[in-house]
Amino acid sequence: MRMNVYLTTGRKNYKYAYVAIQSLFENNPDAEIYLYIVSEDLEESDLVYEYALAKQHGNHIVILRFDEQVAGKHIQVHADDHWPIGTMSSYWLFHELLPEEVDRILVIESDTVIVGNLSDIYEVDFEGAYAVCPGPEHKPKNHRDFMQKIGGDTLTFVLSMYDVRKIREDFRLEDILAKDEIVKKHAGNSQMEFTFGLLFKDRIKYVPGKTSCIDENERYMQELGYDYIIECEKTAKIIHFSSYKDYSKPWNPVFLVPGYHIWWKYAVKSPYYKEYIERQWKLYDAARERQAEVRKNVSYRNILGCTLALMVLILCTLCLVTDAGLAGIAAVVGAAAGALGASIFVRYLSIKFG
Repeated sequence: MRMNVYLTTGRKNYKYAYVAIQSLFENNPDAEIYLYIVSEDLEESDLVYEYALAKQHGNHIVILRFDEQVAGKHIQVHADDHWPIGTMSSYWLFHELLPEEVDRILVIESDTVIVGNLSDIYEVDFEGAYAVCPGPEHKPKNHRDFMQKIGGDTLTFVLSMYDVRKIREDFRLEDILAKDEIVKKHAGNSQMEFTFGLLFKDRIKYVPGKTSCIDENERYMQELGYDYIIECEKTAKIIHFSSYKDYSKPWNPVFLVPGYHIWWKYAVKSPYYKEYIERQWKLYDAARERQAEVRKNVSYRNILGCTLALMVLILCTLCLVTDAGLAGIAAVVGAAAGALGASIFVRYLSIKFG
């Protein structure tokens, strides 16, 4: 069986995608996988290990070039957002990127680990739907409410299947970008789940989230709970480590979730394993440097010093305006010095005995 799979990554993070690729190949031994890696900057010379892995399993990797500058004319991503424009390459997937012979494709992401066989989902009957994806039961409430507000259906991008031939017949690229304009108007930025949720309204077929895909991050842990997440890990086909602006991932464990140990089980076998470890140290060191910078600029002493300086300046100005003279100014400065000394002493006591 041929299985077409889509994954997007770039030179900055492609080494972390090795775990997704390795676990995909290992857990789908009966399929001949054509993995289409969509990227703005990857070259074949970057993927020596990945091509060797594909050959070992009788699979194929094809790089599809994605023009980030062209996409940037349509896609709106905030400068401080952790999503690069390249993650929206799926807008061009059906009409400009995929070869004509591809009639259906399954989407995974680079921050995932595949833990089950995907053939049941890949071979599912679309029954007139344009897309098949995990049900909305795992999506945060604010996500579901937003989709209802703008008149679309909830779509989960990871582990979604698309009827490429039918989409090509019924939609143009311009139709996709028109829906993106609606999303940008309401959300303030582009978001592929919102866009396709609008485009495929009433034509999305759902499979149970518990047996297909589970997201693990801070929000999902709080909303779904530890016990439910653990149960899903026993039945799901894929675990997705989605994140927010803190960019918490298995290789950057800002917030620990149960599935990280599964990712690292595959990571140990990766040729990049040593680099995962060493880059994690660098990420941690960078975070500590940022914390130190914050402490240096927003510290108890700095704030207290600025407050006292401004207070002294204001009071001394008032002394001059009200003709209090040098005696008044000296009294203000003396009171400020006394207040500063008393504050530092109280702070010292609170730290020592608090």
